[in-house]
Amino acid sequence: MHFPSSKTFRAHVVLSALSALPFVFAASVTERSLEVRAAPTCSTANPFYTHYNYLGCAHDSAKRALTGYYEHAAGNDIFPPDICTLTCGLAGIPIAGIETGTECYCGTSFENGQGYSIPESSCSVEIGPAPGYYQSAGGSWALSIYVASRHSVDISSPDCVIPAGWQPDSYLGPQGCYHDGPNRALTGYTFKSDQMTYQLCTNTCASKGFKLAGIEVGSECYCGNDFENGEGYKIDDSVCNQRASGSSDIGGGKWALSVYQASMISKPVDLHVTLPAAPKKRSLNFGRNATISS
Repeated sequence: MHFPSSKTFRAHVVLSALSALPFVFAASVTERSLEVRAAPTCSTANPFYTHYNYLGCAHDSAKRALTGYYEHAAGNDIFPPDICTLTCGLAGIPIAGIETGTECYCGTSFENGQGYSIPESSCSVEIGPAPGYYQSAGGSWALSIYVASRHSVDISSPDCVIPAGWQPDSYLGPQGCYHDGPNRALTGYTFKSDQMTYQLCTNTCASKGFKLAGIEVGSECYCGNDFENGEGYKIDDSVCNQRASGSSDIGGGKWALSVYQASMISKPVDLHVTLPAAPKKRSLNFGRNATISS
């Protein structure tokens, strides 16, 4: 019986192995092409407080009711409540207080026997961030108290998946004008209103869990997380030439979406903050019928 030389035999084995490689490579490439990369979950690390609501007017003194952080307006400037709540929120502090319209105090609770409820007339300073809209901004030894109602974080990546219990928030826009078609660019949810506004559309999309909101022909709102059906490509801003039917907000155009995009996600927090009642005045008795209050 004749056996091939060792060199010839090894060559035959190598050639046989190489002949199979294209099939191995092809299978490998095919498997990779079918692999779908899962979108990351939006990060919820390092949340800050947002959506502050007015609680009431509270007493302050030199001892201070809120001691977590303090900032005074520069020179003769005012300190608007919106800026104070933003300051406290970014510092991770849920209670904000404005005094005399120029002082911002932050805290996690009321301290030093202060922060108890006093008549609203004591918080007589008002600051208007917009015409016809005024916010209480404290008074002399009187704090206008605002309390956070949501935890928020910036969206970590445009394609991240929103975790359970959180929803899109703080829409920026419009981000531009984008083409739409009969198959629709945003297919998550839609509705019409003859009182359409930026807030109505974005708030509705947020409540449904969608990061993109688009207004079209002034009265139609579309929601989604991605553009679909080959639509949603950028077009000239002049095509979005209509106003929202219920406001002066930019409201798209014919087959044109004015798109607003969420910049944060948020979830509700209930801090159970209340203003304590004013302490009762002590009475000093001198005899049966004489009483002096202090």
